[in-house]
Order: sequence, then structure tokens, then C-alpha cells
Amino acid sequence: MIRYLNITPFYLLVFFILLFSFSKETNAQEVNYKSYSLFVYNFIKYIDWPDLNPEEDFKIAVIGDSPVLKELQYLSQNKRIRGKRMVVKQYADAESISDCNLIYICSHKSSSIKILKEKYKNKPVLLIGEREGLAKKGAALSFVTLENDALHFDVNKKVLENHNLKIANSLLALGSVVN
Repeated sequence: MIRYLNITPFYLLVFFILLFSFSKETNAQEVNYKSYSLFVYNFIKYIDWPDLNPEEDFKIAVIGDSPVLKELQYLSQNKRIRGKRMVVKQYADAESISDCNLIYICSHKSSSIKILKEKYKNKPVLLIGEREGLAKKGAALSFVTLENDALHFDVNKKVLENHNLKIANSLLALGSVVN
């Protein structure tokens, strides 16, 4: 009799975090951006949006130019979000973004957080910052690279609540809560 492992999505998320935290690939930058995109994809699975229309695509806006864009576009070819098609588009600036569920802010566009905070105030849009410290400035989540090059993330619960987004406790436990 063959026994199958009962692998829950939470354990898969932990696995990916550990896998990319301890990875010693020669092309570290590429691996790092792949891990950023996998983190984003898994964040989506552990955050609830109110009233997602089942007929519409799950829209991700990427502000600026980052290798994460290419990685997210690659993921969108094969992955779905709650049965929805994932559409990833690049925008030059915060003003040009229209309808979306998630906004990924590239490092060199971090100053856009001020505009985005105001534009999407009280709207169910997840703001994720590539640069460390953006969760303290208005993003719901922001990435942090630890001393050992492990990728980690900060969570701003207040921002999530203001955007009417609910985060799973299992994801919250993996990040560092900031105000």
C-alpha cells in the first residue's frame, strides 16, 4: 500500500521560502527574482479580497522595470488565482494604472507609494513593495533581504485592514509585522 503525503498549501509556502532562502545558485540575481515572483503568487493565495468577480481576470500591475515582471508573466501562463486567469501588465508610473487587484512596486519606483496610498485608499488593492521599508510607508507587504541573502517580508496589518483585505494567520506568522 502506497502512502501519500498530505501536503497543505501552507507547507508548500514554507517549503518555497526555505528553498529560496538557502539556495546557493551561481546566478543568484535570477533565482532571487524567481523567488520574489513565487512569494507574490503565494501571497495572493493567502489573502482574501472582498467580492472578487468570478468573471474577471486577476489583474497585477507592475510599476517600473524589474525582472519580477518577466517572472510573473511566466507564472501567469500556467497558474490561476482562484480559478481566474492571472494578467500581468507593466506601467511606467502610478498615475497610468487603472483597474487591478495587486500592485507590485519596483525598487526604483518606491516613491510612487505616496500616490498609490492616496489613489487606492480604502480600495481592495494589495500593494507590494520590492524595496525594504515600504510596508512602513504604506505598502501592505514589502520584501526584506536578510544578512544571509535569505528573502523575508514585512507585513503591515493596518494597511491590509484599510484596504479590506484579510491575511491568513499562517502567512502572517511567516512575516514580520510592522506599523
